[in-house]
Amino acid sequence: MIETVAQKTCKHFGECGGCSFQDSPYPEQLKNKEEKIRGLMSQYDIKAQLKPINFFPEWFYRNKMEYTFGEKEGIVCGLHNKNFKRQVLDLEECLIFSPDTGAILKAVRKFSKKHNYPVYNRSTHEGFLRNLIVRQTKFTNELMVAIITTSTSPLQKEDLVNALTSLNLNSSLKSIYWIINDALSDAVVFQKKELIYGEEFIKEKLDGLNFNIGIDTFFQVNPVGIERLYTKIRDYLKLDKKERVLDLYCGVGSIGIFLASCAKFIWGVDIGKEIIDAASQNAKNNNIENISFFAADTRRFLNTQGAFYKGIDVVVINPPRPGLSKKVLRGVLRLSPKRIVYSSCNPDSCLRDLKELKDSYEIRFIEPFDFFPHTRHVEILTLLERK
Repeated sequence: MIETVAQKTCKHFGECGGCSFQDSPYPEQLKNKEEKIRGLMSQYDIKAQLKPINFFPEWFYRNKMEYTFGEKEGIVCGLHNKNFKRQVLDLEECLIFSPDTGAILKAVRKFSKKHNYPVYNRSTHEGFLRNLIVRQTKFTNELMVAIITTSTSPLQKEDLVNALTSLNLNSSLKSIYWIINDALSDAVVFQKKELIYGEEFIKEKLDGLNFNIGIDTFFQVNPVGIERLYTKIRDYLKLDKKERVLDLYCGVGSIGIFLASCAKFIWGVDIGKEIIDAASQNAKNNNIENISFFAADTRRFLNTQGAFYKGIDVVVINPPRPGLSKKVLRGVLRLSPKRIVYSSCNPDSCLRDLKELKDSYEIRFIEPFDFFPHTRHVEILTLLERK
């Protein structure tokens, strides 16, 4: 597992929009994040204990980065310049991601220039090269790379594979994908996905549990941090093997799989069939039988499909950044579980939702986790108990 670097700031700091606070001492960053949460608690009239912030290694912590192709006296690949939003910086390193960043980006640029591929133009919607995704597990040290292009040209797949597999990397390169994206928006859309080298998944290990991660799998960005978060959720709940758990927005099933050994049964819900298939496979890989997953919209599940789950003891919630809709909140309240665990990478939306729940539930604490050093983002965890 990669831990730290000697230098204090990235050579691109000040221009790159990837992180904003590398020039601020890390203890000061942590203090500012605690104060931000304290301010939001006051804004939403949330009266609860604010636990000390959890922190982790501040360098090379991210397990995924999405880079963009651009043109500046030739093909460049990196992140957007925070001072000139339409300009892409040609990155040589990324200290919050991986020591292998520079070598991978250099090899892909060289390959792209060799074949004279045109960069996609967001205004004219013409061109070929769009994005590069790199994923790296932190405990097992495996790499996955995907080049995202339009369908306007053939990709010299064998040449790209040779360019990447010939690199002397710190991590083990397990997978290379070619993704087709002809969508007009800037978002990476997986319209067609082709594995051109290696294995379908890379594998991460957390607390002795194994997780498959695909190129389009949602997985928390900081594996060292989430191992601590999930362990704390398990410790705080103290399940007695008679309790049933509903895991909303379950993703690849990681929280439910962490809790399974302590619970009677766990149901996980998420909207995408592929992600639910991955969750089921993760449960199978870990020989966990007391868990089932449903591919369903959370609101509809709570209001129709999940109506027979009366008597749920615990609801676990880890929603997208916008938080919960009114209808989802009402669905959770109708279930009336004894306890709710809510974790979120957006404290604002989480505390807004807690304001809607606090009449029926006692908020035991708010606990921050700094999954995102050198950025403004912070994760929070809260435990609620039915009044």
